[in-house]
Amino acid sequence: MGVRAESSNYKGELTNTGQDFSNNYPVSLFPSLFLSQKLQNKQELQFSYTRRINRPNFFQLIPYTDYTDSLNITRGNPNLVPEFTSSFEMSYSKTFKGGNSLLSSIYYKYTTNLITRYLTQGINPFTGNEDIINSYINANSSYSYGAEVTSINKLTNWWDMTTNINVYNSKINTDNIPGSTEQPAILSWFGKLNSNFKLPGSITIQLSADYQSKTNLPINNNQGGPGGGGPFGQAQSSSQGYMRSKWGADVAVKKTFLKNNAASVSLSFNDIFRTRIQDQYSTSQYFIQNYSRLNNPQTLRLNFTYNFGKLDVSLFKRQNTKNTATQDAMQMAQ
Repeated sequence: MGVRAESSNYKGELTNTGQDFSNNYPVSLFPSLFLSQKLQNKQELQFSYTRRINRPNFFQLIPYTDYTDSLNITRGNPNLVPEFTSSFEMSYSKTFKGGNSLLSSIYYKYTTNLITRYLTQGINPFTGNEDIINSYINANSSYSYGAEVTSINKLTNWWDMTTNINVYNSKINTDNIPGSTEQPAILSWFGKLNSNFKLPGSITIQLSADYQSKTNLPINNNQGGPGGGGPFGQAQSSSQGYMRSKWGADVAVKKTFLKNNAASVSLSFNDIFRTRIQDQYSTSQYFIQNYSRLNNPQTLRLNFTYNFGKLDVSLFKRQNTKNTATQDAMQMAQ
């Protein structure tokens, strides 16, 4: 267990207008706790708690309005404060015979002052039109909770499979934002299946597939930590809208050769059926938007790898720390 104390402040000036802006964040404490208990028959229980901080970035703070793109006018908010997240997770693991294992966990995250997008209107001085301006504001809070199960199964000597299922719920409380409408939480789930086949001739085939159900637009999760909250945790927070379901599949073939399998060549193909399309619906008091984008198009990759040399770990071991430290000091003195 441990604790960390942090304080920060910033100060800026818009050189075109002479406007000064600043903010000071008081000292905050960030405790962490990790507990582990081994049980009989290769079982283990774990519990963790962490408190983390996510500060607004440079562009989110600057009050400068960028009109270069009339369809995406942006402005920072110098009054933003950091968001704080408390994360709890409890997990259970069990190792079975034959290389099989099971890991299950439940988690809960609670965030205050969530940094989220905020839309307002203003007169564009270059066109004279009333345009929508994208900015940022601190929402009251957000939460996410769920359960995750990962299973590794060695079905035969030539076939093993890894299965992961994550069921979660999340919501952002925006009742402090003028003009916002509360969006109900959506119970969502994410699943992934990965199969490896070992064939004669040092050939391995890997097939994987994943599915994401309909889910709320993601809650910001830049700090990581325990728990899932869905596979899109890194995306920008937003309080209104959802992502429609999607799925995808990948395949890869690998061949190893030469002495001690020193060399390998692999051919991989992602999104076989071209189905991983980010299909999003969002709404505000100003517009309704349907958004569809293929973030990562189909890619065929051919890789060659050759491993040479051998790492001798004993070279890095210090047999006598005291003598080594004394020698280092003498060399520095010379």
